[in-house]
Amino acid sequence: MNEYGKTIRKIREEKGYTMQQLSDGILSISFLSKFERGNSNISISYFFQILERLSLSYDEFLFVHNDFKLDNFETFFDKAEQAYVNHNLSKLQTLKEVQIDKWRTTKIAAYRCNTLVLDVLICILRDEFIDAEKEAIEFLFDYLFQVEVWGYYELRLYNTTMFLMPPEMVLTLSETAVEKSVYLRKLAKVNQIIIYVLLNTLTYLIRHNKYLKEYEFFLDYLGNIPIPEKDLLSRNHLLYLQGIYEVKIGNKEKGIEVVNKAISMFRELGSTGLVTERENFLLIILNDTKPK
Repeated sequence: MNEYGKTIRKIREEKGYTMQQLSDGILSISFLSKFERGNSNISISYFFQILERLSLSYDEFLFVHNDFKLDNFETFFDKAEQAYVNHNLSKLQTLKEVQIDKWRTTKIAAYRCNTLVLDVLICILRDEFIDAEKEAIEFLFDYLFQVEVWGYYELRLYNTTMFLMPPEMVLTLSETAVEKSVYLRKLAKVNQIIIYVLLNTLTYLIRHNKYLKEYEFFLDYLGNIPIPEKDLLSRNHLLYLQGIYEVKIGNKEKGIEVVNKAISMFRELGSTGLVTERENFLLIILNDTKPK
């Protein structure tokens, strides 16, 4: 976060704040001075208190920090998603080659992580098993774990690549995502993607009996996040996962009833692909819960 210091100084000076005015009641002037020079780091709490005093949102800060340009790493996802929706394998492969070249040239970790995103999308379109080298997955994990504030980019990166990772990594990073995105939760797009992250975390964990306690934690947490009323798919997905959980802990009759209700709603929404997917997943869960 210490690379943010110079941008804070720029904004402070443009807004006419003295160092005393900006630091008062938050941290010492000397501490702020070191941060603005890039010689020291500050805690996330201090950083967001400074932004609040400057009447600046995190998104606005990043806009200034990136020289008033859209974040290249966020626009990367837009390009990748468009190519994926259009089933444009050639475009996805070209994007991957660009990211590889940027990684080799700059050694910026996010470029290498982006190649894993593209690998996932390419494998899905080719109907191939999604796999990645252990070293690449560990690189991705280390990158995400070390980021101090998870914004829109980190959440989308993790949400797309989660299923490449072993359960222990998923548990750690999903907890990290919850903790490190809390300051940005008021931003609609961040709140939306954290909902997707939690839904995917639950989908991942439910196959592993040893993580039922953790599943219950994430299920309760997601239940306390306001899912927009218009986001019917996410609301219905949560209902479905609540039913699956009941099946998993032995309340089969109640769970199947809830699951079938969710599946019926998916059908009414015209999501035929999701209906088939959810019905097949229920069969898998029922088979897992049969006495051996």
